[in-house]
Amino acid sequence: MSPYISKRSFSIITYAILLVPIALSGIGCSTLQAPSSQYEEWTPPKWEKTTKYPHTTWETIREQKLDAAEPLTLTELVEIALKNNPSTRQAWEDARAEAAELREAQSELYPQVTASLKGTREKEVANIASADLNELRYGPSGKLTFLVLDLGGRGAKINDAWQQSLASNFQFNQSLQDLLLDIEKAYFGLYSAFSMLEAAEADVLDAQTSYVAAKKKFQVGLASKLDELQAKATYDNSLYNLEDAKGNVQTQHADLAQALGFAADIQFDIARPKEDVPADVTRDDVSELIELALDKRPDIAAQRAMMLSKQSVVIAANSNLWPSLNFGGTIDHDWYKFYNASAERDNAYDYAGFLSLDWDVFNGFENLSKKRAAQREADAELEQLKGLELQASAEVWKKYYAFKTAVQKLVYSKSYLESAQAAYDLALLGYETGLKSILDLLESQSELSEARSKLVTSREDTFVSLAELAHATGTLYIEDI
Repeated sequence: MSPYISKRSFSIITYAILLVPIALSGIGCSTLQAPSSQYEEWTPPKWEKTTKYPHTTWETIREQKLDAAEPLTLTELVEIALKNNPSTRQAWEDARAEAAELREAQSELYPQVTASLKGTREKEVANIASADLNELRYGPSGKLTFLVLDLGGRGAKINDAWQQSLASNFQFNQSLQDLLLDIEKAYFGLYSAFSMLEAAEADVLDAQTSYVAAKKKFQVGLASKLDELQAKATYDNSLYNLEDAKGNVQTQHADLAQALGFAADIQFDIARPKEDVPADVTRDDVSELIELALDKRPDIAAQRAMMLSKQSVVIAANSNLWPSLNFGGTIDHDWYKFYNASAERDNAYDYAGFLSLDWDVFNGFENLSKKRAAQREADAELEQLKGLELQASAEVWKKYYAFKTAVQKLVYSKSYLESAQAAYDLALLGYETGLKSILDLLESQSELSEARSKLVTSREDTFVSLAELAHATGTLYIEDI
């Protein structure tokens, strides 16, 4: 066979070499067009429409079951949410990822061992036949490298990963507290929506009673048509408010279902909370609650860990300005097969040990700039921690007095309802006996409706403000404050 390649064959080979990467790029790099204009909807490509995904998140959500045979208490709702809500699972996975990255950083404490297997076929034709080379060399090799000293850089990197893992774990705790608050607010929101619905139904009955009374008086000539129309307008408005209350129940149902980690159309009912709303907290000193928040809040603890993490990055960046000391060794075992010598096979061992001092004496101020940037980031994290602590103190202060205010408003709303109910009863009796006008009756009826709403709102505000105070102080349960 001729040792030469024709021009035609060379061209074919060249084209083949060029076409291979083009074909591979076409397989993995399909073009995806952007929207054609700013006012037309983008149309997905045909291959995207026909793609059959093996699994979807929505199917997973639909597969979840909820035992709703009995009304669910707040404690049961919390247990369900902890198992189903994706926010805590996401925070959990983040924490597990950070733990794995910590183990990755700790791997620098151990020597690095590399094993390889090589094979070389070499042929060389020289002007002198005795200098020709035609051999096959193959065999295993190994290399060990260990970092002895880097002036704190390795330890700082490990501490950086350690603090990152701590921060992630604290953020997981924060996600639990956030979820608990979301469940409490959604629970009391749905309970209040039911209470508002009951109040709206009572308002409809009162408005209907007033309308019937006005209609009867008009029919017997004891009242004008205006009385009947005004009472009818109030009755129609109460029906309007009733429908609004019904819609709000469904809205609050969806909010609680979302917090539980279920689709909005999941069917369940909730148990009513105790009527005796907590009237106080165990600590009356708001300054003590602020100190409790700074000690307990997971988000502040996470930020402290992030600040320490950035300080470790500064130490690691500083170590890059100085030399590092490494030692290691290599071992090779080669087998040889000679094709142009009397000895067909041979083998050899090669051992080597080394100790190296490596130093980037000058790299365009790259390492120095990294250290300065790391220091600025550490300073920024410190300021962020200060801001978060100030924010926590303000939150505790506001939530504490919001709870105190809600408690007093609840007391007055109960008294307001009692007074409004008595006033309405007297106004209705006075109208039926001709001692009161229709305006007196409708005004007292409006007062009664407002009193019912304020009582429901005050009860919800008291529950929610206490839950928010517990959240602001970094405690999971109301009893802890």
